[in-house]
Amino acid sequence: MAITTFAAIYIGSYEVSLKIFELSGKKKIREIDHIRTRLELGRDTFHSGVIGSDLVDELCMILADFARIMQGYKVKDYRAFAGNVVGEAKNMLFILDQITTQTGLHVATLSNSERRFLTYKGVAARPGFDKMTKDSAAVIDVGGGSLQITLFINGRVVTTQHLAIGTMRLMEMLSDIEHNVLHLENQLEELVDKELAVFLAQYMHPGEEIKNVILMGDYIAEIMRKISRNGEEMHEVEATRFINFLKKLDKKVWKKSRKY
Repeated sequence: MAITTFAAIYIGSYEVSLKIFELSGKKKIREIDHIRTRLELGRDTFHSGVIGSDLVDELCMILADFARIMQGYKVKDYRAFAGNVVGEAKNMLFILDQITTQTGLHVATLSNSERRFLTYKGVAARPGFDKMTKDSAAVIDVGGGSLQITLFINGRVVTTQHLAIGTMRLMEMLSDIEHNVLHLENQLEELVDKELAVFLAQYMHPGEEIKNVILMGDYIAEIMRKISRNGEEMHEVEATRFINFLKKLDKKVWKKSRKY
């Protein structure tokens, strides 16, 4: 049985990732490696609209390392994509040209709708998706630049809305006032709550409730790994346990930030 090695690269708002897969007969796919490198490109894009040359060079160094790893695995084919962190940058063409020149890799940019479609397609293939959405569920994709919510009521898609309240975009929006506000976390929470309240008022009828929440995003995957007591990957958790963990994490993060 012939086995082909394939690689997938994604450039996001706060990290660059590489996944190596083995593809065998009968459409069997096995992930054999996953490398993630933190690089906060979103801080430049969402603040000034341009990714600085130092960050571009750092990105190229990471991708060059990825290319060497791919050679080590004897990768036959690959796909490399960048999200809106590159697509929204005013110097996008320069970035893509530098990547090709310095690494030999060709990167395509994904529009918001293209990235969401691919993400949703992957999540919908997971066991339990149909059962969760048949009742009522909110599918929430948390990104560095935006948050997208797809609302299911009685198994039917009610709406899909794109909200510009991604994690890094919010921090950049508040960065100018952080030294003048005593409780920045409260300002952040109020801003998000306001956006979500408008969404719920527009698309949910009185008496309706969301019974399941399906969260996507690299930060979510990291949180789930931390919630797991043995460090193994988790796919489901009770809402109360998830919220309690976030509250504990919230206290640690803001306590640490006030020291600086």
